[in-house]
Amino acid sequence: MIRTRGELLAEGIPAGTIDDRCRRGLYTRLLPSTYCLGTPTTLDRCRAVIAWHPRAVLSHRTAAWLLGLLPDEPVRVEATIPKDADRTTPSWLQLYRRRLRPEWIDERYDLPITTAALTIFDCASVLPDQDADALIDRNVGRSVSGLALLELCESRLSGSSTVRKQLREAAINAASEPERLFARAMQRRGIRLLCNHPIGQYRCDFVDERSRTIIEIDGREFHSESGVFRRDRRRQNALVLDGWLVLRYAAADVLESVDRCADEAAAVIKRRRR
Repeated sequence: MIRTRGELLAEGIPAGTIDDRCRRGLYTRLLPSTYCLGTPTTLDRCRAVIAWHPRAVLSHRTAAWLLGLLPDEPVRVEATIPKDADRTTPSWLQLYRRRLRPEWIDERYDLPITTAALTIFDCASVLPDQDADALIDRNVGRSVSGLALLELCESRLSGSSTVRKQLREAAINAASEPERLFARAMQRRGIRLLCNHPIGQYRCDFVDERSRTIIEIDGREFHSESGVFRRDRRRQNALVLDGWLVLRYAAADVLESVDRCADEAAAVIKRRRR
């Protein structure tokens, strides 16, 4: 439970008692004149930030966690405050300064947070590259539309170039982690493949219609279950006889050396396109 010093005094608790309870560990002073009555959780720290700075809006990785876009509790609480605000912060709090439009602010757990679109936009600039890739791929088209992110880019926010690049390389419909990594690697090479695309009665992992190339990322089941293996061979023969080239990569090889697999596939596709 979060209380400001003013609230505690209004409840009839003398200033000396407040200080004594802090010394005894009954209260935890999180921010100037802002206390937690007990051991603070991450959510308590979030509430403390808003109590201390009412114009703050929780943002970046903290907002992503509150929205369920990131699974792990953030190490630091991140919030955005107006440009004219000046506050010194403890090590567990990171403040960003930006003018937030009203339509960029949402609410979760009775706390002001940035919208899902702005949260993903901001996280793309502060997360490590691989984490930002995964966040975009998991959520664009699901939690937020690509158009919403492009509209934020048009607002000339800091990080727009990073988000535009993310959207160019995003692997939105990939079904598995190896497929996601492969799709991104191919898009970095200027080749955007159709993901989980139907060809006749079959659904293929990746398709390039211009070169009539199909790429399959095979998991272990293709080598361990005889029934699946036999059906897959019949499927491949039908596609080849219909004029398609089928390239196959083991999921383990993609995870181990995605660039090698993508270099080979890109070279084949470009040659067949010519």
